[in-house]
Amino acid sequence: MDREKVKQAVSKANCALQLERKIVGMKFFFSEEEFQQAAAKQIKAPMHYCAMVKSATAGHGVKVDAENFGCPGAARALGMIEPEAAFISGKHYLKLGLYQDLITAKNARNNMTFCQHKAYGVMLKPLGDFDEEPDIVLVIANSYNAMRIVQGYTYKYGMHTAFKLSGNQALCSECTAYPYESNNINISMLCGGTRNKAGWGDDEIGIGMPFNRFSAVIDGVYKTINAMEPNRNKAKIEAKLKQNKLDDLKIEYDKNYFTRSPQNNF
Repeated sequence: MDREKVKQAVSKANCALQLERKIVGMKFFFSEEEFQQAAAKQIKAPMHYCAMVKSATAGHGVKVDAENFGCPGAARALGMIEPEAAFISGKHYLKLGLYQDLITAKNARNNMTFCQHKAYGVMLKPLGDFDEEPDIVLVIANSYNAMRIVQGYTYKYGMHTAFKLSGNQALCSECTAYPYESNNINISMLCGGTRNKAGWGDDEIGIGMPFNRFSAVIDGVYKTINAMEPNRNKAKIEAKLKQNKLDDLKIEYDKNYFTRSPQNNF
């Protein structure tokens, strides 16, 4: 992994976006040996996956094995434990009162993404702190910044037509397992569990993407600043670019796609 390239992409993201939390990298481990060698604080008491993400957004590096996963739902979604019969049938979700009947619960379960592997553990920490290549990048942001990330993706790859969200198992399945299994971006409205356990703001939502797409997506965000942003945001972005000594983008004021003359608008 080119660590300097990743750090530059993170720096560009923090300039182009108004993020209040650090961008997070997530990595799977498939053996005890590689887990023990990973540079992060090992959690030895039950901890929810979303709380690990929250800790990483605040600048901390954590790693946890299957034994200390505090949330069975996340452990299933991330391939840490095998799903039990009640979960496979849909009865588990029906009992929780999340769906109107068993068939609906079964449908939701069948369409929820779970990692098709047996993992030993996971590590989460700020993306810029990784020496090795992570698997997934997680961003917690408000809807405006999520829009900008999607616009950056669309600039590079065209319209993504397979977003998957249900308002349940948000960070583990929607933001991690689905991007991991599909090799694509996903957005999540988060869920009651993670909002309660991790204490996210009511206006915050989640985005997950494979690490192999992160730099390109941020480059797309970067290259659409002049077309997408109003002057008030461009001034903030320009100040941060100067502060971070990034001089490869010239901010153009009074120019974006939505304030041109009517005949030039779509």
